[in-house]
Amino acid sequence: MMAERNAIQFSGHQPQLFTGQKGRILELLLSNKGNWVPAYKLSTIALQYGARLLELRAVGYVIQNKTERVGRQVHGAFRLVACPGETESLSFAKGGR
Repeated sequence: MMAERNAIQFSGHQPQLFTGQKGRILELLLSNKGNWVPAYKLSTIALQYGARLLELRAVGYVIQNKTERVGRQVHGAFRLVACPGETESLSFAKGGR
């Protein structure tokens, strides 16, 4: 019982709890919420940005991704659609651009 009384509980969206690469990626996505962020910008923060995005998705962030062929190259991009506890916008949920 003593541990329950002294436990700190957070509720809702708490982006300031993330530090390091995950926090910097979240900050970039939040500042561009709804807009596509090129993968190369995420790779300047963390080469394993996919792992950080997976961690953010696991705590409830809705992050979409897309790939686009440009000549012989494939360009990837990501966008933050909703934070934990928010509902997705219809245009984002349906893949709207």
